[in-house]
Amino acid sequence: MSDQEKELLRQAQQRRGLGPIGLVALFRGRLARDPDVSTIESMLAGLRHREHLLLQRLTDHDEGDRYIQVLLDEDDTYEVEHQAGTAAERDRTRLPSLAAVRDAVLRWAADQPSRRTALEGPEPGDST
Repeated sequence: MSDQEKELLRQAQQRRGLGPIGLVALFRGRLARDPDVSTIESMLAGLRHREHLLLQRLTDHDEGDRYIQVLLDEDDTYEVEHQAGTAAERDRTRLPSLAAVRDAVLRWAADQPSRRTALEGPEPGDST
């Protein structure tokens, strides 16, 4: 989203008496504001080959997180891309299962500190 689009979205929320939006999800041309866990899980489960799910953080964070994007590829693996800050700070990985993708995306959406390593898989001794 451009800065102008973010500002228009924030203004619309204020007019409706709602607080600021922290996260948006874009799936099949629809925008979900501050999606909850079940909404994100439903979107991930509904991905078809060559479809994307994009989650973008609209709040400013010290780490500079911007977005996480998931693509279901033709071979039934998931390509997950995470951008932190600038385009140079982009991590991309391929995950074999919906469960692994779900874990990585929900960690990122919840702003958990381990979300970057979640793209590489669980840490040794990680019980989640």
